[in-house]
Amino acid sequence: MKLIKNNLFIILLALSFLGFLDSVYLTILHYKNAFPPCSVTSGCEKVLTSAYSTLGPMPLALFGSIFYLVVIVLCLFLITNYKKIYLNILYLVVFVGFIVSVMLFLIQAFILRSFCQYCIFSEIIATALLIFVVLKFWGDLSLGKTGKKTK
Repeated sequence: MKLIKNNLFIILLALSFLGFLDSVYLTILHYKNAFPPCSVTSGCEKVLTSAYSTLGPMPLALFGSIFYLVVIVLCLFLITNYKKIYLNILYLVVFVGFIVSVMLFLIQAFILRSFCQYCIFSEIIATALLIFVVLKFWGDLSLGKTGKKTK
């Protein structure tokens, strides 16, 4: 059972690492005043230079980097020293990251009417993270591991 649990956290770790690379890439380009090549979608430049691409002086990609780094650290804690508190924090962090990703996708779709392939990649990763942690939560709930009684 421990191997299965660790496999889930390894999958989350790998997804988070990909999201971290994507976000760091966008953050570096932001500070270099450069734009990534946009080969899958059109509108990367419009999205990445919009008023919605920064929070104050900091690019949202930097916040994405921090989000993915937190998930990476939590997964490492869960793999090496499993504690329920780490899992609960992971649930919360991933849920918040997913909600932010949905909001950013909606901004791209309905306000900017342009899409950034790098942003969409990050939003897909955030969605995958949510799916895996929800499956973990439901699995624990059905096995009675959440501390609540199951019927």
